[in-house]
Parts: sequence; C-alpha cells; structure tokens
Amino acid sequence: MKKLRLLGGVVVWQLAFPHQAQAQTTAWAGVCVDTEGGNTDVATIQGFQCLLANVLSVALTLLGLVGFVMIVVASLRYLLSGGNSQNVEKSKQTISYAVIGIIVALSAFIILNLISEFTGVKSILKFSIPDSNTCWPAGTPCP
Repeated sequence: MKKLRLLGGVVVWQLAFPHQAQAQTTAWAGVCVDTEGGNTDVATIQGFQCLLANVLSVALTLLGLVGFVMIVVASLRYLLSGGNSQNVEKSKQTISYAVIGIIVALSAFIILNLISEFTGVKSILKFSIPDSNTCWPAGTPCP
C-alpha cells in the first residue's frame, strides 16, 4: 500500500509540474531551413530529411520499448497460464517474436554502420533530397 501511495504521489507531481517536452532530436539547420532568405523559421522541401531523421531515431527507441513490453506481457501470461499448454505455447511464441523483432531492427542498424565503416561510403547513413543545384552522378558539372 505504501508503494502505491508513493507511485500516486509521483504521478500527481508530474501532472502538477509538467516539464517541457524535447521531441526534436536533430536541429533544423542548413538544408532543412531557408538560410538564404534570412528567415530560419521557414522549412524547405529538404526539411523532410530532417523530419525523417527525427522520426527514425524515435522509432528505434519505440521499437525497443515495444519489444520490452511484449516480453513482459508474455512473461506474465506464461506465469499465469496455470499449466495450460496452449497458453504456455502462445507465451513462448510471443517472447520469441519479440526477441526476433528486436534483433532484426538492431541488426539493420548495425549492418548499415558496418558497411559504412568497411567501405568508407558514409552517404548510406545520410538521407538527402537533392535540390536543383545537385547533379547526378556526383561530381559532374551541372549544365
């Protein structure tokens, strides 16, 4: 009962004195905002790459949290199955799928970084939208 009161007090404290959310992880600068016009509050089409970088960095964190919650819920279902073989199997499958999902997500991140390090090609880690001054292939003069 004492722990429940303590938890309730923490929740009330957080609701009574909220903190400012810091949701943006990558600063919008350079190609993300219009620096030529002098107004850095105006987003450009290249701002999509900054938005995508923020979304992907948050998505990786959320993926880890969802996997952890799935493991906890499946563990509780396993504990409360009461020996029912169907519930035990479902719980084991859920734990397996959660672990596989976390491993696949993290391995994709690790594989991209390894490829970047071994080959020296850093552009695979950066998402960019070309503008009118960008020519393809890189290094060729624009007409």
